[in-house]
Amino acid sequence: GSQPFGAFLASNTREESDIAFGGWNKEHLSEQLSWASVHDPRLGHWIVKIKGLLVDNERLDYCDDGTCQAAVDTGTALLSVPSTAFRSLFGMLRHEPGPPGHCQGAGPTLHFEFEDFTVSLGPREYSSVRRIRRPKHKTNQFPRANISRRITRNDLRCFPLLMTLDLEAPLGPKLFILGEPVLRKYYTVYDAERKRVGFARAVHSDMPTREELLLSVPEIDPKGSAGKWRSRSEPTLFDVFRWRMLLKRPQRITPTRTKLIL
Repeated sequence: GSQPFGAFLASNTREESDIAFGGWNKEHLSEQLSWASVHDPRLGHWIVKIKGLLVDNERLDYCDDGTCQAAVDTGTALLSVPSTAFRSLFGMLRHEPGPPGHCQGAGPTLHFEFEDFTVSLGPREYSSVRRIRRPKHKTNQFPRANISRRITRNDLRCFPLLMTLDLEAPLGPKLFILGEPVLRKYYTVYDAERKRVGFARAVHSDMPTREELLLSVPEIDPKGSAGKWRSRSEPTLFDVFRWRMLLKRPQRITPTRTKLIL
């Protein structure tokens, strides 16, 4: 029969994406694989049933009728959602970033519940920061994200990178496409013989990106320039260089990473 294959998508320039044929590369896994059965293999796509859809602890009733499906697709760059779900998800996921001005920190978490496990995406996977012009007395057409009170930037917004796609039955109408945002965070295995798709948190490079470095500034340089650049809203090239040099010292502090639940 057909042999399974595994897909790894790099998250930065220090890594290389790869596909393992005839099995999967266990070095890319940070945990055991969780499997979801392919729904109606006759359709010719890697589609699994969605049991529930949540943002943080709030369950959306959109998938309560049992017709939501997710296509796992390495060729889709963004997270694709049905147009009928877009407004709610966009409003619940959009949020103000913290003082550093990036979307790598706290924010709403999107959960896809499958039969036996959950795939979760945080701001660093699904959003991009944009500068906004504050509207004057303009009513917001989207509901605001439900986030506990914290210090945020009101000149920036973390916008969810969602695209809409509507298909007719049997693929649609409630079809989500799990593209690169999901497949970078999760290593995926495609098993045609057993008609299933496996998910596991992927292992990525330990070296911090610029955004991860900014998250770690209070621990790396607590008495240095950390407070100064926050008042300028954007760090200088010298700031970033200084922090990278501090990280290279023998007794360096591991950069803080956002931990998301499965």
